[in-house]
Amino acid sequence: MEFTEKDLDNLSKLARINVNPEEKDGMLKSIQDILGYVSEINDISGELTPEKSEIRNVMREDTVTRHGEACEIIFEDAPSTERDYIKVTQVLG
Repeated sequence: MEFTEKDLDNLSKLARINVNPEEKDGMLKSIQDILGYVSEINDISGELTPEKSEIRNVMREDTVTRHGEACEIIFEDAPSTERDYIKVTQVLG
């Protein structure tokens, strides 16, 4: 399938975008390259079969964390803290 300048004009009208004349040649070439690549993919024959694998649970156990080393590192990097909280600028009035 050939993508023409008329097709590009129709597409830009449907998308409600303005394509400058200077941009048309580059955009037209890019779209033609993309469509050429897609047509190569369509020409590939064969069947896709899913790989059989063992089903397993990938969830980890929940663990309760207390103030520890990770929290200390976060508080050290925070610009301002008060007791066990990071102070932030009020964003809602």
